[in-house]
Amino acid sequence: MLGSTTAEVVFNKAHPSHAPMAEPQALVRESPLAVWSCLLVIICAAFVAYHNSFSGPFVFDDIPAIVDNPSIRHLWPITRAMTPPLDSAGAVGRPMVNLSLAVNYALGGTSVTGYHVVNFLLHVAAALVLFSLVLRTLRLPSLRKRFADKARHIALAITLLWTVHPLLTESVTSVIQRGELIVGFFYLATLYAVLRSSNSTRKVFWYGCAIAACFLGMASKEVMATAPVMVLLYDRAFLSGSFRKSLMQRWPLYVGLSATWVLLGLLVFLSSDRNGTVGFGHGVAWWAYALTQCYAMVRYLSLAVWPQGLVFDYGRTVVRDFTAVWPQACIVLALLGATVYATVRQPRLGFAGCWFLGILAPSSSVVPLTTQTMAEHRMYLPLIPVVALAAVGLFAKANKNVGLAVMVVVASLLGWGTVRRNDVYRSAVSLWGDTIAKRPENERAHNHLGNALDSAGRTSEALASYDKALQLKPDYAMAYYNKAESLLKMGQAPAAVELFDQALRITPAYFKALRGKGDALVQSGHGETAIPLYQEALKLQPDDSDAARSLGIALLSTGRVAEAIEQLETVLRVDPRDAKAHNNLGYAYSKAGRMEVAVEHFAAAARLEPESAEAHGNYAVALRRAGRLTDAIGEYRRVIMIKPDDAVAYHSLGNAYAQTGDLLQAVAAYQGALKYRPEYPEAHNNLGTVLRRLGRIDEAREHYGLALRYRPDYPQARRNLAALAESQDMPSIQEDSR
Repeated sequence: MLGSTTAEVVFNKAHPSHAPMAEPQALVRESPLAVWSCLLVIICAAFVAYHNSFSGPFVFDDIPAIVDNPSIRHLWPITRAMTPPLDSAGAVGRPMVNLSLAVNYALGGTSVTGYHVVNFLLHVAAALVLFSLVLRTLRLPSLRKRFADKARHIALAITLLWTVHPLLTESVTSVIQRGELIVGFFYLATLYAVLRSSNSTRKVFWYGCAIAACFLGMASKEVMATAPVMVLLYDRAFLSGSFRKSLMQRWPLYVGLSATWVLLGLLVFLSSDRNGTVGFGHGVAWWAYALTQCYAMVRYLSLAVWPQGLVFDYGRTVVRDFTAVWPQACIVLALLGATVYATVRQPRLGFAGCWFLGILAPSSSVVPLTTQTMAEHRMYLPLIPVVALAAVGLFAKANKNVGLAVMVVVASLLGWGTVRRNDVYRSAVSLWGDTIAKRPENERAHNHLGNALDSAGRTSEALASYDKALQLKPDYAMAYYNKAESLLKMGQAPAAVELFDQALRITPAYFKALRGKGDALVQSGHGETAIPLYQEALKLQPDDSDAARSLGIALLSTGRVAEAIEQLETVLRVDPRDAKAHNNLGYAYSKAGRMEVAVEHFAAAARLEPESAEAHGNYAVALRRAGRLTDAIGEYRRVIMIKPDDAVAYHSLGNAYAQTGDLLQAVAAYQGALKYRPEYPEAHNNLGTVLRRLGRIDEAREHYGLALRYRPDYPQARRNLAALAESQDMPSIQEDSR
């Protein structure tokens, strides 16, 4: 498309010698109603394309950047919310991205819907700026004659095609890829402000807007590094007609734009090459990465034209043989040559090529990005010139009504493709399964599929996925760690310890493996041995709430209650909404004999996790021990609403009713426990006791007998049965088994 003859016809007057040398005149104004109608169409089209994208779970880099990122837990101080830890994946070195995640967290914690809504709104905002930028560009005096009656239609067509294109689904639907959305918005806003400055009496204001947008873009993603150069190319092609005139007329603007590179350089330096994943000397040779990018760029172009076979994660594939990609290398070299030629001879057409190649340059050149050598989200902005040339070429050959009709049909097909692609994101299992179907040798996809299967309760399948990942990459520390975590959940702590050790042999400073091994040792009853592991993990990641919380639990398990309370209080100072920390503090304070404080923490845990049966159950137990029986009964009923087959909750509810003297309600509760767990000796024993108090002696004898049948060594049931025979005093109710 970039070298089409149609595009040449459209842009054949773009040589600097034909460009206007005077300052552009006022733009032709569109009907406000017509423009607002276009904006509404764009918004509606975007919603239709992404209406099914709001419930997809956090996946892949979302986990370290959002779920495990302590820096987004507070909005203040703002510097803290803008400086994520180095292992925060897509948020590292990108203050605006991390700040946006902190805002999301402040509004809704880790509820995924809010993050998807913000991504969608950012995409719509970028689309609206793109429409305005294209429309105003086509209405410039140098283009007005050619596009006078088609400008709005072409702008709408370009924006619609771009907005609903399936190639952008990863950028919009994968939460952490909002870095592309934010930088895309600021990139387009920078150009828009420069365009507005060209025919405005408030040049200083628009220069300020352009520099501010560029500055914020630099704080969003490294691709913004190309923005000052792209502004100069746009200025020369559409506004001034020559580089010299551009620099002379708008030198304060270019000084300001160039100054924003200082911020980007500082962020790149502080991010330590994005935690050692970007740059030379990280295991991928520059020439091998360049060969890989030849394949990648041709792949991106083919997906722009025919977006079938989209892949969420291409893995770490690196091409090391030129013969494997020589056709793609020839295409890229031809595209590069055509762009250089067009930039000299036909600057407007050359601008399209520079936009495509220039914005891809930071990720698709010779500087290796070792963790992702290819990624479709990188096409967020580079897709614009592809669809723009297609739309302009069509409208150059057809009248505006025919052209718009064709574009509506194409946009509808693309939108349907986006809806279908978003459906793949509905669950982590479907997303990683789709990835493996297209890239079966991607060990990372097998590893993440294992995580997804484990979260879905399909542990045996998860273990098989981890084994496949290790088969493809025997030194894959993360797969060892994840397999160990699955075994730990299954209660196989000794086997888990061995796998954690294997992960640590490969990566000694693997803090998650240190933390996981500590958890396995605590589960095995070796809490004292686990404490140094947690402390070492916290040296590596001081803000890791899981390790800090686990250290508190280990201290608690070894009887060091005061130290455990101090440790867990530290966790809550970092994140007051940590429900697990509140729950563990409840245990700690109850052990310390401070039941009132314990109740407060159990209440906070239940409030933060309103649908957690465990949280409400623990709160109920604390209330009952504090003597607040009525409140305890309400919480037990809440547990049963959440988990109707929870026999322990029914049994505990029966105990609470028995303590209040409401024996008939106690009988009903115990019978509820036995309905879901007939072989429940404590429930039979306590039901027998309540029945005896009601004078139903034969039924009481029967339940004492059943308690002994299911647990022959049950001393209390034996004593109760003997007391019943001797008509002794009423026995007491056995305490909760929760």
